[in-house]
Amino acid sequence: MWSLKTFTNKEFSGGLHLMHLFHLIKRLRAALAIGIVAAVLLCGNALSVQAYTFTPDATIHSQAAILYNQDTQQILYEKNADQQQMPGHLVQIMTAIVVLQNCTDLDGTTITASDELYKTLYSYDEPDDLRYADIDNGDTLTVREYLYAMMLTSSCEASLILANQFGDGSIDGFVTKMNDTAAEIGCTATTFANPTGLYDTRQQTTARDMLTITNYALSLDGFEEIATATAFTPTTANPANHPDASAWNWTQANSMTLEDSSYYYEGAKGIKTGNLSKTGRSIITEATRDENTYLVILLNAPFEDADGKLQYYHLDDATSLLNWAFRSFAYTTLLESSEETAEVEVMNSDGNSYVLVHPKTDCVLLWCKSVDITAVQTVIHLDKNVMAPVKKGDELGMMELKFSGETIAEVPLVAVSDVSRSFTKFNAYALKNFPNSPWFRNGIIAGFVLTALYIGLCIYASYRAKKNVTPEDPIHLVPHATEFHDRPRQNWKRSDTVFYHGPESRQTDRTSAPQENEQEKELTGSHRK
Repeated sequence: MWSLKTFTNKEFSGGLHLMHLFHLIKRLRAALAIGIVAAVLLCGNALSVQAYTFTPDATIHSQAAILYNQDTQQILYEKNADQQQMPGHLVQIMTAIVVLQNCTDLDGTTITASDELYKTLYSYDEPDDLRYADIDNGDTLTVREYLYAMMLTSSCEASLILANQFGDGSIDGFVTKMNDTAAEIGCTATTFANPTGLYDTRQQTTARDMLTITNYALSLDGFEEIATATAFTPTTANPANHPDASAWNWTQANSMTLEDSSYYYEGAKGIKTGNLSKTGRSIITEATRDENTYLVILLNAPFEDADGKLQYYHLDDATSLLNWAFRSFAYTTLLESSEETAEVEVMNSDGNSYVLVHPKTDCVLLWCKSVDITAVQTVIHLDKNVMAPVKKGDELGMMELKFSGETIAEVPLVAVSDVSRSFTKFNAYALKNFPNSPWFRNGIIAGFVLTALYIGLCIYASYRAKKNVTPEDPIHLVPHATEFHDRPRQNWKRSDTVFYHGPESRQTDRTSAPQENEQEKELTGSHRK
């Protein structure tokens, strides 16, 4: 069976300096690529862009596969992307994620290896699946060095040591963190059972989930630098176990990155390989050419062909997909903004009763050169009951682009020119449609409600008024007459006595008035005498 140690383990002098220079150049190129895409990929103004795929011109042997453009974040090819597979040592990408999330100082944190953690490896049934980095009992390395050992060589020792350290002394506790993290970042069909990737029927994932995991790992500081290194030599070697420190060198297991390999691929980098005797070979790698970066996910390619001859189909598949991608894809204009695509009726306009619309922007997508763009169908959706005024640039519809029945882009349609409103038409329209307007309907409802409230308040006020009235005693309405003849006479002219008369005594008062006048005259005359 093929082993990682079959590849030439050559010296990598000045590796760290070259590696840092490489990543600096990589980041500059990536930034430039993003700028170009932002300027060219004007379909970014579209409301949505969904995945669309093409068929490569080569046979893919792996059980599951994805070709992904990292610049546009598009899946351009997929095979059994949602079919569960056993990931093998690709599991160690998630192991690295959990470590990076839980370690604040990769260089300042050291761990001493212990044989106690290797017992599960000694009893494993498939020894060809085991990968070692010659980390012996008593070796003390930094967390960063353990990560290099694991990512470059698939070291089972490094995986167990890191899991024990950051699982608080529990491998199972660390696996729980792995599963929790997978769920948090959006994996829907992944279950981890160990941090090494060794065979376990419970350990399952999909190519789509591995794409999610890899993209998340690439977003973490330090991961890409470690996972894409060509080689690494630890600097804290234990002289007792490794007398020649320079000979303790870890080489990238992905032979597509090694110039002396027959599988060397210009522009290829890392990221992880993984093999299991019972399932097949797997690889995740990326490559950059002409400012385009692709990520390839391949799961469980067979070890042998139909004749029983040993094959490295995972490397063949990766090479085929990358060649196809760099050769066949280019940014292509599927829709130009200068195209006047339709007319939209405009109500109450002053002059023309319609306005022309065109795409708001050019629609430029990464497209397969062998597929004629006439295969793209356009479906136009125009707004109805558009009212004047309309300004140039107002969105009045949407153009949907479809390929193989799938929507690949939606581009807004905007007015080519202004349309002014006619005062006469608008007022006639408003008068005609006022009874049907929400304002009219709401006004009627509000009127009924206010009337009902007013009537209710009136009834309540009347009720309260009647309840608060107290009947008066009639005896208090007529005052008693004052008897003046019993009082001493005063030295002033006596005026007519004024009495309050009730209604029943008014007639009596009228008849007795002359008699009173005569008596008063007699009294006056006798007084004068």
